[in-house]
Amino acid sequence: MSDTEQTLFSHILRTLHIATLVRKGPKEYEVYGEPPDFYNNLFPPEDGVTCSRPWEISSMLDMFIGDAELFFSRDVTDETFSSGVWQEDGLVEGDSALIAEAFTVEGGTQVVTVRLLQQDYRDRVGVLNDVRSKLLENRELGRTIDYYRDKSRLDGLTGIFNRATMVELLHGFIIESNTKNKSLSLIMLDIDNFKKFNDTYGHLAGDEALRAIGSHLKDSCRSDDVVARYGGEEFCVIMRASTQENTLKTAHLLCDGIRKLKIAALPSVTVSVGCAIYRKNESVEQFMKRADLALYDIKYSTKNGVSMR
Repeated sequence: MSDTEQTLFSHILRTLHIATLVRKGPKEYEVYGEPPDFYNNLFPPEDGVTCSRPWEISSMLDMFIGDAELFFSRDVTDETFSSGVWQEDGLVEGDSALIAEAFTVEGGTQVVTVRLLQQDYRDRVGVLNDVRSKLLENRELGRTIDYYRDKSRLDGLTGIFNRATMVELLHGFIIESNTKNKSLSLIMLDIDNFKKFNDTYGHLAGDEALRAIGSHLKDSCRSDDVVARYGGEEFCVIMRASTQENTLKTAHLLCDGIRKLKIAALPSVTVSVGCAIYRKNESVEQFMKRADLALYDIKYSTKNGVSMR
């Protein structure tokens, strides 16, 4: 394409309110031509250089780019991956919305576009549904728990998921539960008297206990359950498609199994366990708070047991 053709094409894209980012590598993009005004308003240039990492500003684009990277890894040339429609804080056009798409053009160039949708277009297509539901549907392209299995998403000591990954996954599962009426449960475990344990046997012994419990949880839960270290001496298990009866049964088995663990020459370690079954339209914070309250019901009474709220 000649310089004149490129300039003309860039002008057409600006007129259509389409910003184009050309993929150069994993999460590495270059903005094509001069982006439309809405793009620079939302994602301001830095030192005169057009923003090429808008997902660092927009949480919705951050979610989309993660899925788009997975889409590009499939190396398809005849499909388009769309984000669905969302509204972004900071739009000058108050009645407008955005949509992002990922696709591969002829020759193998991978492209992400961000388009400003005017009110008449939105009315015509009848969209602007809940964006999180749309993103969940798109994730069925192949975004599974395996997507998260890299070192940055694992707890360095225990080798299971870290807190940030667990919360991110829980957000997605809650959307799935609300949109598809699927059951979801949360189990939270806290090691009893862990500070005293550390003070008596040392922090290295405490680390060994944490590793042993993390390994036990991972080995004892189903392959599609999410096992994570929530922080300090706390662990979490997210169970999808699990009844209240099965969740309680699993919680008791985990509690009993940890008490019976043989950890080198260390004494028996026990845990207090709290459970909650997700209630429709409940927020992540509300859901986790109920499980946490159930945990403290048992922790500040008998310890070494299970409670549910």
